[in-house]
Amino acid sequence: MKFFKKIFFVFIIGGCANIVAPTGGNKDVDPPKLLNVSIIEKSKNSHEKIFAFKFNEYIQLNKWEEYFYISPPIKKRAQKKIKGATLFLTIEEKTNDSDNYYLSLNSCIKDNNEGNVLTDLSYQFSKSTNSDTLTLSGILQDSYTLNPLKKAWVMLFDEDLNDSLIFKTTPNYIAKTNNDGSFLFPNLNKKNYKITAITGFDFIYNKEEKIAFSNNLISAEKDSFISLFAFDPIIKADSIIQESTTLKSDSSINSEIDTIIQKQEFSYGKLKIICPNNNNSIFQLLQDEKVILDTFFSKKPYIITNIFPGKYQLKHIADTNQDSVWNTGNWGQRTLPEKVVNYPSEITIRSNWDLELEWIIEE
Repeated sequence: MKFFKKIFFVFIIGGCANIVAPTGGNKDVDPPKLLNVSIIEKSKNSHEKIFAFKFNEYIQLNKWEEYFYISPPIKKRAQKKIKGATLFLTIEEKTNDSDNYYLSLNSCIKDNNEGNVLTDLSYQFSKSTNSDTLTLSGILQDSYTLNPLKKAWVMLFDEDLNDSLIFKTTPNYIAKTNNDGSFLFPNLNKKNYKITAITGFDFIYNKEEKIAFSNNLISAEKDSFISLFAFDPIIKADSIIQESTTLKSDSSINSEIDTIIQKQEFSYGKLKIICPNNNNSIFQLLQDEKVILDTFFSKKPYIITNIFPGKYQLKHIADTNQDSVWNTGNWGQRTLPEKVVNYPSEITIRSNWDLELEWIIEE
């Protein structure tokens, strides 16, 4: 223990249940609780370090390969072994004395009897008294649906690294997104980094995986939160929209709907969107994530007519290249997907009714 000048560790225990009086027959719903962590070193000449995590009950592993990681990443896989209520984690290679290492064990441990998972558990260690403690958090979302992407890798690379080597090189730091798409780097220094994300199992890009990136360098000294939007780098730009509908002009859409209405003698509604924006915009009406109607506008007013009554989700697309379709990103050209914003609540269109909707759309 004297070998370390300073040891940092953080752990959070989650998933606590309501406290009830013991009856002897209640099912155990509490995850294991971490009691303490100790570090064992064999000798001064050995790089091997063994971390002993002692819990309040017998434990077992839970999807270890899926959840566990170390940041900065190491080359040799950490070895793990359980004896009763203790997890022994062995790091065999030499670690950088100036780095603060973050061990993420979120959802890696569960109790031996009922399988209650300990969802939040992490540990930090460093040999340096001036270890890195800056933090950077963020969220990763699908660039079109804006759904959070879980279990994806978020990676930081040195600012001087050539873009062609990203997704082929081990990152400087890594983080993994939670179920809500959020991620955290708790152990950064003041340097500038390139940030990317990938939805695959490892750091190497494979077909059908989604990637995300920022064209701005990231520094934990000046940045505290960042939003990333992932896309498939090999799909056709407008294929997501065209799977559900083909984008058409106002006149063609209105003509088709008028024909249907005449046949069914059905009344429709109208939507007027009031917002300070006056740019090229695409507004979409969706039901169950399927595009029902989309309309392109080059300027105000934003009025959508001939809408069948019903409940809809409303989506805005910033048509930055003015081609009337949503464009995904391009990694080779360092082009980000066109920005998408979802209206925060469902809207209702009624027969023979004009709905005016005020919406401040962030650009």
